[in-house]
Amino acid sequence: MKHLRLGCLHGIFFFASATMPFHSHSIFAQDLVSQSAPAARSHNDPSPTLGDSAKQTEAKNEVTSGVLPDAPDPQIQTQNEPPPTFPVSGTNLNQFPVLPPGLNRMSLTTGDKFQIYIHKTYGPPAVILPGIGAGLQMANPKSTYPKDWKDGIAAFGRNYGYRVADHTARNSAQFLTDVLMHEDPRYQRSTSTNPLGRTFHALAFTVFDKTDSGRTTFAAGNFASAAAGGFVGLGILPHGYDDMTHAEQHMASELASLAIGNLLTEYEPEWGPWAKKLRIPKILPAWWVPQHPNHP
Repeated sequence: MKHLRLGCLHGIFFFASATMPFHSHSIFAQDLVSQSAPAARSHNDPSPTLGDSAKQTEAKNEVTSGVLPDAPDPQIQTQNEPPPTFPVSGTNLNQFPVLPPGLNRMSLTTGDKFQIYIHKTYGPPAVILPGIGAGLQMANPKSTYPKDWKDGIAAFGRNYGYRVADHTARNSAQFLTDVLMHEDPRYQRSTSTNPLGRTFHALAFTVFDKTDSGRTTFAAGNFASAAAGGFVGLGILPHGYDDMTHAEQHMASELASLAIGNLLTEYEPEWGPWAKKLRIPKILPAWWVPQHPNHP
């Protein structure tokens, strides 16, 4: 048992250390590209000096002296200027509730993070999905589970209660850590078109994420969430499953589920249209995903 527990911990830390140099380079490259664009425009389009501006103004006054210029055409001005962009939402909730929200240019306030937390923890998915999981658990129970966890309404209540407690503990730990460490709970898709690069980006985003200011940082919120989900079972699960070995195994599975969620979000532009063709978003109740101001 001790070897199995050490193996789980070694596997988690090996994954984190292996992805650290590669993913840092990948995300920092994206930051460098986004930051270099304004600098390039500034270098290619030097602003005129004060003397040149004064000369141009004097020459224009001599040519047009005594004549009032026409007012600029607002339509031409509108065509020349880029259209204003209005972000959809500060939180940008995902229409698929099991996936993390998408990252946009708006930074999140504590209230925005709290809205995401409430949606994930106390919304309809948080009530329905644990019930489905508890039903599947009872349909194929573990052979070593005691009878009061396998048969009857009371057993369903125990399984359902454990899954709700696990779900609430994970989301609460991540919310508190994100607020204290100023981490952004949203997912940023890769700018690469290479499937291998996109896959590695999604997996490594489990270990690294973004701060509120856009910097790349260690994803402390993800590890706090996995730890809370792993150790909450110590006081709930039956004897034989309420030990450190099972807690560490569950922590590893929670990290794996976060990585799978990142993968699904990364490739949502590919499989999302198929889900819409199957009318999956329409099948879900209208209250499944709460509407946000300015949300389509």
